[in-house]
Amino acid sequence: MSLQFIFGNSGSGKSHYLYHHIVEESVRHPDKNYLVLVPEQFTMQTQKDLCLAHPRGGIMNVDVLSFGRLAHRVFEEVGKDDRQVLDDEGKNLVLRRIAGNYEDELTVLKGNLKKQGYISEVKSVISEFTQYGVDFERLDGFMEGLNPDSYLFYKLRDIRKVYEGFEEYLSEKYITKEEMLDVLSSVVPDSEILRGSVVAMDGFTGFTPVQNRLLGELLRVCEKVMITVEMDPRENPYHYRHPYQLFALSKQMVTSLIETAREAGTEIEDPVCLYEKPVRRFRDNPAMAFLESELFRYSAAAFEEEQKAVSLHEARNPRAEAQYVAEEIRRLVRTKGYRYRDIAVISSDMNVYADALEKACAAFDIPVFMDYKKSILLNAFVEYLRSLLAMAEQNFTYESVLRHLRTGLCGFTPDEIDRMENYVIALGIKGYKKWQQAWVRRTAQTGEEELNELNHLRVRFVEKTSGLMLILKQRKKTVRDVTLAVYEYLVQEKVQEQLHGMELAFQEAGELALAKEYAQVYRIAMELFDKFVELLGEETISLKEYCDLLDAGLEEAKVGVIPPSLDQVVIGDMERTRIKNIRALFFVGANDTLLPGNTGGGGLLSERDREQFKAGEIALSPGPKEKIYEQKFYLYMNLTKPSEYLYLSWSKVSGDGKTLRPAYLVQDIRRLFPRAVPRDEEQRPAAERELTRASGVRRIAEGLRERQRGLSEEWKELYTWFAR
Repeated sequence: MSLQFIFGNSGSGKSHYLYHHIVEESVRHPDKNYLVLVPEQFTMQTQKDLCLAHPRGGIMNVDVLSFGRLAHRVFEEVGKDDRQVLDDEGKNLVLRRIAGNYEDELTVLKGNLKKQGYISEVKSVISEFTQYGVDFERLDGFMEGLNPDSYLFYKLRDIRKVYEGFEEYLSEKYITKEEMLDVLSSVVPDSEILRGSVVAMDGFTGFTPVQNRLLGELLRVCEKVMITVEMDPRENPYHYRHPYQLFALSKQMVTSLIETAREAGTEIEDPVCLYEKPVRRFRDNPAMAFLESELFRYSAAAFEEEQKAVSLHEARNPRAEAQYVAEEIRRLVRTKGYRYRDIAVISSDMNVYADALEKACAAFDIPVFMDYKKSILLNAFVEYLRSLLAMAEQNFTYESVLRHLRTGLCGFTPDEIDRMENYVIALGIKGYKKWQQAWVRRTAQTGEEELNELNHLRVRFVEKTSGLMLILKQRKKTVRDVTLAVYEYLVQEKVQEQLHGMELAFQEAGELALAKEYAQVYRIAMELFDKFVELLGEETISLKEYCDLLDAGLEEAKVGVIPPSLDQVVIGDMERTRIKNIRALFFVGANDTLLPGNTGGGGLLSERDREQFKAGEIALSPGPKEKIYEQKFYLYMNLTKPSEYLYLSWSKVSGDGKTLRPAYLVQDIRRLFPRAVPRDEEQRPAAERELTRASGVRRIAEGLRERQRGLSEEWKELYTWFAR
């Protein structure tokens, strides 16, 4: 039983060494199990890399798993724990219900439970407590040391009450993702898959206490555990001092694993140190090798030579930035023979850049994979569901009715909705009874014929909703009753077919992100309804409580996309996205509002709260201050991914017109590369721009509008090309 680290800088070939070592060993020992553990989003790429490294192109005794998949694999083998795994949406539903039951007993949480996103914050704290091994005993012990009149004491008392109710509700039937690893730890000794196997771990920057406990059990039964660690040869990997060190995450991981190994009585082998100079990835690229060596090291070194590997770009706004990225990708593919898979785009904030990047790439026919999950709260179908229930709950106030009609899924034209809106507002019509009765009053603009038409529209609307309203307005109803009634109404209105039509329309309009969203949103809602019935089906509920439940479930619902092909540009963020073997990287959004940007306020637990936990020797996840230090580490890892070109860009103005400044990162890069002068993309000559047929037509139209100034030679050449 042994533990071995593989140390190396970014680009030193740690993964390459590990994968080839595992493949060679698996060929030598076909009767032994080899388990490669990687983060969830990295499993497919790792399987591909291992197959390519294998002399026979396949891996028979090598499994690529995440922690979650490892748990399922072992549970299947040993036959333990058949409880159903509760996902984040399910947790939100249960917590919303429990918090509602305990609302009168709560103090700090009471006034916030109805706020959008607050239940998700409660869920995050409970998940964090589970991941970091903060059980009721430890929490009670910590609270005993607090001032009983302090705000933190009252807050933790509320959280504990909800936490306890949550655990009681799950009891024998459900298990959370965070609890799975604790259960897995208890059955590791019974697993023949794990006994005597070799475990290789790659792509991790740290482990929670629960994961460390699992690793301790693995070290007791596995023949060997190997793990790659990002490290600089100038650093001592075994000496962790401060969280602001660039490699602090790696050092924390190493020191905690060594402690775990010693507790397990495991031998610690000499590490494999891949400290070549220059590192393997940058043997033929001195500028990128210098960047890897000096970024965030704060030495006085500078790369004084002329170089093209690292370039700086300034654009007017995020859309212009995305346009420049798409043009440059097109140029790399057209002139340098790049494949799309050789290129990646990392954004400092996908909420700001995702839509602009996808549209810009679509305009140039660039295939992309958006490694990004988007909230569905603003989707028209989600608004249709929420407003439908709000209409019943608020007894047909004109705001709720018009909110529902405006979703575009009710079968009325915009003109019909406008006419009803004008009439309803002018005469103050509100309440379900008023909608059931014939409209007889007129406004100055309403003639007899118009009134008849308005009544016809009213009848259409009331008739289609009457069956649903009858059930929703009943005093005694269960979660199952309401859910089934809403589902039958959606079937009656053929909403799924309408959404499919919208998906096709978005595809034709080139709105690919929206097309993907509308392709998934109905299924997501149906899965949420299934959870409603499964978790809370027979519970009696008021309509207001059901609306709160729906909001709690939808808060966690996200749309994501499986990579459709191998040859595509990956677009993602710094922490989630895993990119490998790329030649060019575009980093967009290097503005001071985004870097370090919003690292969160710590959620329900503030920075000060976390410091008190730390003083009480209870480890929790990093607070906002530590996340800023960690962000530098993720920046280092991402900016050193490309083997040939790094493009760093920022905007002068935000999407809403506010002036922006470059982030600290830009100054750091300029200090390292004094000759890297930022290029203003607004000033780029037209002759250097990439064109599509659509953008070429726009350029001709712009030239015609400005023909008084004279037609440029470029415009004449473009016109001649189209004329042919």
